Amino acid sequence: MLAKSSPSESHYEDYPQIGNGVGSIRLFLKEFQGAAAEILPNKISPSRRLTWVVGNAVEQAFQPLLARLNQVQGLTVNLVALNSRYWGQDITVTGLLTGEDLLFGLGDRKLGEGILLPDLMLKAGDRKFLDDLTVDEVARQLQVPILPVSGAEGLLRTCINF
Repeated sequence: MLAKSSPSESHYEDYPQIGNGVGSIRLFLKEFQGAAAEILPNKISPSRRLTWVVGNAVEQAFQPLLARLNQVQGLTVNLVALNSRYWGQDITVTGLLTGEDLLFGLGDRKLGEGILLPDLMLKAGDRKFLDDLTVDEVARQLQVPILPVSGAEGLLRTCINF
């Protein structure tokens, strides 16, 4: 039977295989923890509600991050974990979610003032998803701004400065 908890940080050594996903969640958790201590205030104004979109693969691991974000008075972040209709339901990693997946998975939800979108969902150096829909097209259809964020620090700064 597999253990339910993730390996300790030391298990990943220096995170040598980030490119293929091994250790990337653990590294993001570590970066979030360090950046949150420096960046997150106790309170923000005006109040805002944001939706953070990720793949199903990280939903459980990101629950402590979500709880920490929601400790900031005036900030409400809802985590929406999606799988990919575009590639097939078995695809659950964040970086392979497409514009179509967002439209299907978010279309009937209250999304708040903006969507926090990990920029690894976009083609490198572009504002297009892997299915060639653009951030602007998806935002227009969902009727809410989409805020591409890069890494833990980008996520935190966008939450407090949007």
